Amino acid sequence: MAPSSELPPPATSSLGLRMRSGAMDSETSVRRRIAEGDTWSADAGTQAQSDLGTRDEPRARGVQTTSEEVQEDRTRRLRDRLGLVPREGQGKVRDEAAEAFMVIFETFLQRFEGDQGSDEWGARVYMRQLAQLRSDEGATVYVDFGHVMAHDERAAQALVENYLRLEPYMARAAARARTKAGGGSGDVTVSVHGLPAQQRIRELRSDRIGQLSGVSGTVTRTSEVRPELVSGVFRCAECAAEVGPVEQQFQYTEPGVCDNPVCQNRTVWTLVVERSKFADWQRIR
Repeated sequence: MAPSSELPPPATSSLGLRMRSGAMDSETSVRRRIAEGDTWSADAGTQAQSDLGTRDEPRARGVQTTSEEVQEDRTRRLRDRLGLVPREGQGKVRDEAAEAFMVIFETFLQRFEGDQGSDEWGARVYMRQLAQLRSDEGATVYVDFGHVMAHDERAAQALVENYLRLEPYMARAAARARTKAGGGSGDVTVSVHGLPAQQRIRELRSDRIGQLSGVSGTVTRTSEVRPELVSGVFRCAECAAEVGPVEQQFQYTEPGVCDNPVCQNRTVWTLVVERSKFADWQRIR
């Protein structure tokens, strides 16, 4: 007996859309069934499953890259160290963990006491440093890591593991404390020293990227100190509108598009030097 050329009817799909023998339902029939609620039939006995998930279960997450897993783990540990509970349904607009660290660090700068001094600040060593920035025309406060550890051990560990993320918030805290100390206004750079663990340069690996590390070695050569662009304000060459500031991502970074909706320039920019921020840069070998 010759085999039948007719294919067996396929099984009922996971979405409850049934196949007619030999051909699929027409688009009109499918729409009618969806409108009648046949898409999720309570009598089916099983939930529709696919790589997109089910009605009751969200779509399965894809495999994370190593960098994503590391960043997620660091964020979780930072929240745990600072005692923060993540809020459900909140958009990623504010970094609440970093802002909490900023409050802790500003309190540390204002209240930590070291050696007794003879001026109005007494033993508050960092308020004295910040107050002297006006007369010294400086912009750097030097912080001993051991002092941070003594003030708040959890914050100190968070600083080590999330330095790149927390460094801008440290600078903001120092600038606010500087104003309160009468040291003038302006940006402040926080230089942390005295880490208990020192590493040789050859021992540094990619897993230390973004973390605070102490490095020991022999310096044989240094370059001259040069300015490094930190954030830049750019002028559009077509409509003269100013765009920025644009944070630099370890290389010269220009705006993606002009803010002027009529212009839409994407390529031709001029750096406005007087409105941009620079930092000292030096190569050490």
